[in-house]
Amino acid sequence: MWRNRRDSYGLVSIGFHWAIALAMLGLVGLGVWMVGLTYYDPWFNRSLALHKAFGILVLVLAAAKFGWLIVNPGPSFGPEVKPYERIGATAMHWLLNAFIVLLPATGYLISTSEGAGIDVFGLFEVPALFDMSEGTRDLAIKLHFYLAYGLIALVALHAGAALKHHLVDRGSTLRRMLIPRSTSRGADRSA
Repeated sequence: MWRNRRDSYGLVSIGFHWAIALAMLGLVGLGVWMVGLTYYDPWFNRSLALHKAFGILVLVLAAAKFGWLIVNPGPSFGPEVKPYERIGATAMHWLLNAFIVLLPATGYLISTSEGAGIDVFGLFEVPALFDMSEGTRDLAIKLHFYLAYGLIALVALHAGAALKHHLVDRGSTLRRMLIPRSTSRGADRSA
């Protein structure tokens, strides 16, 4: 049940999916809340530190997820998925994966633009790797902002499609990302 099978996701992939999804949605929510804080608000610095640390955590989770998918690819689409839905789902997954990298990467660029590293929960510091002009920093800020709101739209479409497949089409798409199937319940034994 740990590994993906031809027709189902394993616990590792399910864990990556939901951990990254919850972290990204939490980061967007925290970011939206943070922009309303003033410099003198007691949460101004604390929320920014949490936002940065969780952003780095998302990058680490994303790298681990992509590594896992290389050695253990996800299942194929079920027979109930129409060809145009396969194309849409593939495009959506590529976009979501791009956002999983680009949002934290632009956050990293913003956070380290003045040469300081990012403290990750007091455990270690991620150093600043680039010298950055003010124009590049401003571009990173704009990209971070628009990517965050774009992510909300993509997640809404993704969740809507999953619910449509589950409730209307009565497909297995949503169940495959919620509950791993064991070989004792008829999953592919060759994987």
